[in-house]
Amino acid sequence: MKIVRAYHALDVPAFYTPSHLAVSAAFLAILLLPVYIAAAGWFGLKVIVLLALSCVAGAITEFAGILVTGKHTGYLGFTTWFLFPLMVPPGIELWMSVLCLILAIIVTVIFFGGHGHHVFHPSVVAQVFVMINFATRFSGSFLRPRFDMLSGFSSYVSIPETGETAIGLTKTGTFIPGIQLFFGPNSGFLSDAFPFLILAAGCIFLVFGGVNRKTPVTFLASLAVFSFIGNRYFPSAIPAVPQTMLAGSAFFYAFFILSDRWTSPKSGFGRVSAGIIAALLTLLMRAFSTHMEAVMYATLFTYAFAPLLDELGFRIWSLRYKAVPAPNGSDI
Repeated sequence: MKIVRAYHALDVPAFYTPSHLAVSAAFLAILLLPVYIAAAGWFGLKVIVLLALSCVAGAITEFAGILVTGKHTGYLGFTTWFLFPLMVPPGIELWMSVLCLILAIIVTVIFFGGHGHHVFHPSVVAQVFVMINFATRFSGSFLRPRFDMLSGFSSYVSIPETGETAIGLTKTGTFIPGIQLFFGPNSGFLSDAFPFLILAAGCIFLVFGGVNRKTPVTFLASLAVFSFIGNRYFPSAIPAVPQTMLAGSAFFYAFFILSDRWTSPKSGFGRVSAGIIAALLTLLMRAFSTHMEAVMYATLFTYAFAPLLDELGFRIWSLRYKAVPAPNGSDI
């Protein structure tokens, strides 16, 4: 029996042209605007400066890569530039964040021949680069929110810095009420600070953003189920469902990273499997490792095996339908 490779059945919508992708990125930027406003109000204007630097550095790096390699797929990493400032500790030095973003774009995008060919989301790789290369500053440069939302607009950055984050406190057994976590502001990455804003923006993005919906929904549902079961049998290691879902970057990664069409699996089976695997790995690494936020590693690990998941999905599909090739653009 001849097995046709999974990439002959890519699930990339017809409207996903460079111009439409730019519109989708602009839509994402509009949805994230309330998050940036709230972050600036509670933690200072530094995040706005980092956003500007992220866009400038990202654009310069990608255009330089196009000039050097002579390869351009027609796409640029607008979403990476918008997402990355929310994924680093708000107190860390700007040059550290920008340098790691540049390196991540070079390694994950330029070396692979441009956007659409990359395997990992550049913003996740940049976040990991910051964590690995500047570990001491990374773990100690989180900020406590200011005493009210408006005071941050008159300050560059909130003080004092702290190593305590919402997810770190839950890992040590400190109970934080779910309603407090939901509305924030929470110490940690700015993507963790306001779960209710991330949830609202993410739901709209899933519906209207033209993105992969199966993996985020499966990830969040699986994480809730696994945490419910784990909390019953390992209550000292695994928090209850509200604390698991709201403390940390689970919502942010689900809606804006795992939904990415480029790096996620292309088959229905692969996307559902990726959500389940990412949820299980996130919960296990949070509970039994020293990593503060495990979802970034779970995402990288899962998407490294995206081609294998697609291959398995296509084999299952071909066995079911007697190896009839899927029509181009179908979702299997």
